Amino acid sequence: MPSADNSPGTGASAAAQATETVLGVRMPARQPKPRNRGLTMMIDWGLPPLHQADVVKTAGPFIDMAKIAGSIAGLMDEALLLEKLRLYREADISTSQGGLFVELAVMQGRVQALFENLARLGFDAVEVSDNLLDWSLEEKKQLIASARRDFGLRVLGEVGKKEGTLDDSRVLADLDACFEAGAALVFLEAYEFFSGERIRADLIRSIAQRFGLEKVIFELPVVILPGVSREYKHRVTAWLVRELGTEVNLANLEWDEIWIAEMTRRGAGGDTSHPGGAYNLTGPGGP
Repeated sequence: MPSADNSPGTGASAAAQATETVLGVRMPARQPKPRNRGLTMMIDWGLPPLHQADVVKTAGPFIDMAKIAGSIAGLMDEALLLEKLRLYREADISTSQGGLFVELAVMQGRVQALFENLARLGFDAVEVSDNLLDWSLEEKKQLIASARRDFGLRVLGEVGKKEGTLDDSRVLADLDACFEAGAALVFLEAYEFFSGERIRADLIRSIAQRFGLEKVIFELPVVILPGVSREYKHRVTAWLVRELGTEVNLANLEWDEIWIAEMTRRGAGGDTSHPGGAYNLTGPGGP
């Protein structure tokens, strides 16, 4: 299990409301879509439309957002991209591009062209990251404000680096900057918080207390990165749910991890450690 600096202590043990399943067994209830907490963002590495249609038909009720990852959206034929965006829209799943594109646009001086095309194609939001970009917080704020003001885009900020790490004060200042500029939600880069076997739990606690858990989304480490396995990713998911509760916001779930994550959220995935999970429900016929 990844080791934590300290337990965040954000009320994960609060009593959960229960709902009865089609099999007659009770599980913790979840807010239905459209949700403002317990969000799940699926990462889309170029799912073919027929495969995507099957995923949203079966797991759509548990997917709130989809990100067409990396630079994939720019490599796709426009007709294919439009079809994918339509399938998500019809399933009430909001869409964004990989933050890498904003970073490339900044370096190439093509930000206006990017924002114009995201709006034209029908993306619901733009992700503004600086994983590999070296710029000031003021420049980041100006870009976020412009996306909202000039192009009508909902902005998803991101805080954290993929190369190196930020100290706690810089992470908090970056979050402040994103929200001051009008970001609707902010992703927390997985590499910053879950590196190797260490979890920055003290920093997570500070973020929860200062900003609230509804406005931040914890990115899970993706398996294409060095040293990341599906087993490690699942352990991080379980830790977040256990410490922060069923309705913690999670990002970077693969299409075939949606159901696993939902079981984990409800403490019904073969692990009894979630304080608000199914194994801790009591009632008629229960323990």
